[in-house]
Amino acid sequence: MNHISIDFIIKRCKKIFEEKLKDYDFSWRVVKICSMIDQIFIKVFRIHNIQKRGSQKVEEEKIIDTYMDVINYIVITLIKLNINNEENISHPKVINLYNQQFNKINSNKKIVKREKLTINKILEYILYLKQKKEEISLEQFLLKLLNMTLILLKDDMERNK
Repeated sequence: MNHISIDFIIKRCKKIFEEKLKDYDFSWRVVKICSMIDQIFIKVFRIHNIQKRGSQKVEEEKIIDTYMDVINYIVITLIKLNINNEENISHPKVINLYNQQFNKINSNKKIVKREKLTINKILEYILYLKQKKEEISLEQFLLKLLNMTLILLKDDMERNK
């Protein structure tokens, strides 16, 4: 049985990110962090609803695409935390920052208990952030969320191949 690797998922997400960067450029720079978190929540809630119903209405956007959107929104939010809004930035620099975020989770891997990891846990985690945002290290929170989402996507892709 072929297993899907996290590296494979990261490469797919990065390819999408690079393509969208060409289309959208740096439009995300004007979006506030709280709006980015809301966008992540909306996408995660879509996954939750599809899993709950067992089907989806929009056939053109698969659940895997939505997971990848979540991953890229998390990484964009992490990039926003690491750049100055006034800073002149290039596409290659953003791609480098993109890669750095995955390096951070690789070097700081905490074991996530898979048997307890569900899309509902991620929703609860995001809602917790929205309530306690002043008390939380946003970067650490987002890195953990990124790791959790990667694992869930990997498991989902393996189940549905």
